[in-house]
Amino acid sequence: MTKIILHLGAHRTASTHVQGVLGKNVALLAGAGIVAPCQDDVKTALTKPLGTRIPSIRTGFAALLKGATPETVVISDENLLGYLNSIFAHGKFYPDTARRLAKLRHMLPIDPAKIVVAIRPYDSFFASAYGRWLAPGRMVLPHEAVAELALGLTRGWGDMLEDIASVFPESTLVISEYSPDPSFGPAQLSTILGPLADELFYNPDYRWNRSMSARQTMLYEQAVAEGDAEKADDIRTWKRFKQPELLDGFWDDSPRKALQARYAFDRAAIIERFPAFVTAENFAEQDAG
Repeated sequence: MTKIILHLGAHRTASTHVQGVLGKNVALLAGAGIVAPCQDDVKTALTKPLGTRIPSIRTGFAALLKGATPETVVISDENLLGYLNSIFAHGKFYPDTARRLAKLRHMLPIDPAKIVVAIRPYDSFFASAYGRWLAPGRMVLPHEAVAELALGLTRGWGDMLEDIASVFPESTLVISEYSPDPSFGPAQLSTILGPLADELFYNPDYRWNRSMSARQTMLYEQAVAEGDAEKADDIRTWKRFKQPELLDGFWDDSPRKALQARYAFDRAAIIERFPAFVTAENFAEQDAG
C-alpha cells in the first residue's frame, strides 16, 4: 500500500452517492490497485472504535483490508467526523472532530495523502439535517426552535476544517462546496479518484439520498406526533420527483438571511485559509446526502 485517501463527507453532501458508486465499481477499482471498503466495513473497523476510550491501534485498519495489499485505499464515512444528530440532541456542531480524528490517525499506518470534504450553505444544511433527525420517538422541533438552535451554534464549517487540518497537517485537504446539481456526485468522485472517475459505472437508476421537502417534513412531523410510524415511513420513502425545493417554506425570512450571512462570512474565511477550495453556484434545489 502506498497511500490512503480519506473522504469525510460531510453529512448531507452526496456522501451516500459517492459510497454507492464506489461499491458498484469494486472490480474496476481493484484493477487500478484501489480498494474502497464499503461503509459498513469502515464503520465496524474504524468509526465505531472511535467511540471507545482507547481504540485498538491499527488492528481496525488491518481488519478493514481483510488481507489485501492494495496500492491505494479509499476510506469513506462521514461519521468519522462525528454524528449529525449531535446538532439537535446536544446543540453542538461536530464538537468531537479533532478528538475523533486524532484517534483515527493512530489507527492508520500512514497519514492520508489526500482528504476530501464538502460543506454546504447553513440554511440548506440545517434544513436537510433536521429532515434526517426526524424519526419516530424523536422530538419534533418547531422551526423557530430549529432556527434558534442553528443561529446559536458557536462552531461552524471553518472550525471543523481547522480540526481536520490540525490533526493531518501534511495531508492535502480538498474542500468542495456542495451543489444540488447531479454533476456534483461525479465531481466528488473525480476529486477522490482523479481521471479514473471517468471510467466508473454510474447507475442511471441510482437516486441520491434526498432530504424531504418542507411540506413533506411537515407531514412527517404530524405522523410522528400522532405515533403513526408506518405512515411516517411511507412519507419519508415517497418517490421524490417534481418535489418543491428543499427550502420552500422552511425558514422565515429573518433566520434565512442570518444563516446566509453567516455562511458568506465563514465561506470567505475558508477560501482565504484553504486554497484548494472548489466553489459551486447554486444550492436552492432539492439536495442529496
